Amino acid sequence: MLGYIITSIILIFFSVLFYYIFRQNPKAVTNRSLALMTLLLGFWSLVNFLENEIKSIQIAKIFLDLDFVLAAFSAFYFFKFCLAFTLSNFQKYFKLGYIITWLISLAVIIGLIINNIRFYRGTLIFDSGPLFIVYALLLFLYILLGCYEIFRKYLKATGLYKVQLLYVLLGLFISGLIALVSNLIFPLLNITDLNLLRLGIYGMIFVIGFTSYAILRYRLMDIRVIIRRSAVFTVLVLIITAIYAVLAYFLSQIFTDIFGVSSLILNGVVMAVLVALGFEPLKLWLSYITDSFLFKAEYKPQEVLAQFSDQLTTTLDLSVITKFIVKKLGEVFKTNFISLFLLNEKNNVFEKTADWGKVKEQMQQIDEKLFARVFKYLQSLNKEREIVVREEVKKANELLHNPILQLLIENLDKYEVNLIVPLYVRDKIVGLLFLADKKSGDVYSQQDLRILEIISSQSAVAMQNAQLFEEQKHFAAHLKVEVDKATKELKIANIQLKKLDRAKSEFISIASHQLRTPLTVIKGYLSMIDQGDFGSIPQKITLPLDRVYKSTLRIIGLVEDLLNISRIESGRMQYDFVKTDLADLAHEVFDELEQHAKNKGLRIDYIKPDKKIPEIMLDRSKIREVIMNLIDNAIKYTPAGSVTVKLEKLDNHVRFSVSDTGHGIEPDEMPLLFQKFSRAKGVQLVHTEGTGLGLYIAKQILHKHNAKIWAESQGSGKGSEFIIEFKI
Repeated sequence: MLGYIITSIILIFFSVLFYYIFRQNPKAVTNRSLALMTLLLGFWSLVNFLENEIKSIQIAKIFLDLDFVLAAFSAFYFFKFCLAFTLSNFQKYFKLGYIITWLISLAVIIGLIINNIRFYRGTLIFDSGPLFIVYALLLFLYILLGCYEIFRKYLKATGLYKVQLLYVLLGLFISGLIALVSNLIFPLLNITDLNLLRLGIYGMIFVIGFTSYAILRYRLMDIRVIIRRSAVFTVLVLIITAIYAVLAYFLSQIFTDIFGVSSLILNGVVMAVLVALGFEPLKLWLSYITDSFLFKAEYKPQEVLAQFSDQLTTTLDLSVITKFIVKKLGEVFKTNFISLFLLNEKNNVFEKTADWGKVKEQMQQIDEKLFARVFKYLQSLNKEREIVVREEVKKANELLHNPILQLLIENLDKYEVNLIVPLYVRDKIVGLLFLADKKSGDVYSQQDLRILEIISSQSAVAMQNAQLFEEQKHFAAHLKVEVDKATKELKIANIQLKKLDRAKSEFISIASHQLRTPLTVIKGYLSMIDQGDFGSIPQKITLPLDRVYKSTLRIIGLVEDLLNISRIESGRMQYDFVKTDLADLAHEVFDELEQHAKNKGLRIDYIKPDKKIPEIMLDRSKIREVIMNLIDNAIKYTPAGSVTVKLEKLDNHVRFSVSDTGHGIEPDEMPLLFQKFSRAKGVQLVHTEGTGLGLYIAKQILHKHNAKIWAESQGSGKGSEFIIEFKI
């Protein structure tokens, strides 16, 4: 009975192991070889057990031949697995070994390996054939070479890979040795004890034990998660089946005792309800139990990802984000330490930003050139975005012998780093996350690596956003300092400019006052000479004298304008506001300048208001100067055509306008019209004596009257219109 149980366990284990190893990566030679070896060993164990349970010699002979054939192929695939697992360059011998194995299997079938098969005291025995020694040596050679290759790699390997090799070597060597002795040596020594002959089957327990331990503890083939799920499902089915059977029996008894009948339908309904209610709690409990056995520090991936998502999307503080990342990852994976480095683009180095746990040797910063070379090399392999696992790099470099990878390995060993997680934003690496070994000694599973890949992409974006926010804050602070500094400098400069402006205004005022007195005297004497007070004037000096007189008037006008500007800017301009009839004032100025326009050949019109204009509080003399200036300018800058003066009442405003058909104004010149010493382009050719002060003074005077002035024009050569609006 014990033999049936052990054989069944071995067969189930090898079948499950075959399925999940092959499913994990069917394209890998290592997975295919190990999967086929486990399947063959499972069938060999079954056939080896059944050959002594069958009493028919013909069927027993078939099973014995199948026993020897399966043993040959199991040994061959054991040899192939060892070579693939150690990355040895013996692939070219696989086809030769495959052919030899088929030939030796054919020799088994035709009786060249074993013959004279018979039962002796209930045990199946046989005589060795002419090629039996060749068969035995071939199997021994397969097992010996495979174990030698693993042992050779074991001596050179380090870390996780070395531990995996050790357990694979021990399990296969012990089981293979027991199988060879019990199935080849014992029959040659005429040992017929069935229990001894079945030691080869029972020896498979060593393969099961060491392989299971390597899977659970050291991530062999990385199928631990799959085995956990299978274990949960299998146990769940067994428990539900057992519970269903027990409850069905008791319910049947209860219904029979109470109702006097036994109803299969009623039993089924009650059992379905109980199973439906108890399935999920039972599943969760079994998952917890298997997790505690298979995973010492298991975590719930969805909860971890949700916590990271919540934290990384709710803060822009770089310090808070980096500390959370290393602390949370340390708590989840139970590592010895975690260090986070971010790229400083100015210095081109990775600087430590945050760490967690106890670091054996501190790394404050890392030269970016080292990892630039590493990831450039990985990029050539299309693996630059993958997480760097120390043991996998070591294993790969045993074949590649790449100096860049060797330098990386030396640094990983020096600082006891197990994983390097690159942090990418688009195609640019912005940081590195270093994870040490787990405190439990467990390795990082594929689930761990997938979680780290997701978290790394989220973290990289969150940290870049935080850095941009920090830069913006620093820029804003720096900008504020610079603005404050510039404002202070502008204030100082403004004070100086005001002082200079006051000095200029005072100079203009003094100079103008000093000029006005002699100019007035000159004007008076010229007028007296012109009127003949000093005798008759010769005809030849009449014209020059008239020019001198007009020039004196222009100079006096300029001096008066400068004095007005000085008074306006210094606040000394005096205004005498009285109620004034603007219509009379406008008509008066129009009458005064009408003849001047007609002398120039222009048509000049005055459009009187159709409504009575109420009197307005004005400084009559100053508004008279403004109106005269506008009409006089229109006459000056209109070579031909007409000038129209218009006064009208609009709601609560009175509008005065002067339009002409003269030179017009370009749009880009409009903002300059009412500035000091500003004149439109080309007007100097028409009127050379202008100073560019009239419109500026007019605007300042109107400003004191709460009035507005502006100009409108369709462009050069299309005339212009100057408009003043007074509030009523």
